[in-house]
Amino acid sequence: MRVFRAAANDRSQLALLLAVVGALWWPIVAAQSELVIHKEATNLYHRAGCEVIQDMKGVVAMTRAQAESRGYKPHPDCDPAVSKPGAPASPASASSPAAQPKPKPQIVYVDDGKYFHRKDCRRLAANPKAARAESLDVAGKSLWPCPDCRPPVRPRSGTSPPLGRVR
Repeated sequence: MRVFRAAANDRSQLALLLAVVGALWWPIVAAQSELVIHKEATNLYHRAGCEVIQDMKGVVAMTRAQAESRGYKPHPDCDPAVSKPGAPASPASASSPAAQPKPKPQIVYVDDGKYFHRKDCRRLAANPKAARAESLDVAGKSLWPCPDCRPPVRPRSGTSPPLGRVR
């Protein structure tokens, strides 16, 4: 009977130990399995939405653990662990509209077709006088993004930005 109690006690201690290890280990595993994006010819990885990888050219998606094992470092501008000097200190002040800076409107170029383009798109080179600058918010509502130059797209309201197509 004494052996049974000792074994039961060991099992409860083992279960407690496994629960503590699991609680400490899970955030590390979840952070390491976060998807990040590496831009070729650099030693940095980025999070989705970073301006550096906005064109999505020459990028590779991988987990953060894979990126760190290859020696890549997080990009300081999109790394949540790095506090930015202009960032608000409390979450309450971040939700107020006055605390957030007004985003700069993105400009795209349109012609008489059904697409909007980047400034240096080859489709605009055929007739440069027909091209005119327009804000992305206006052009994105009625035109499609050019499949050749792949300009930025207008974000949908209430959704997070997509990762895009990775080559």
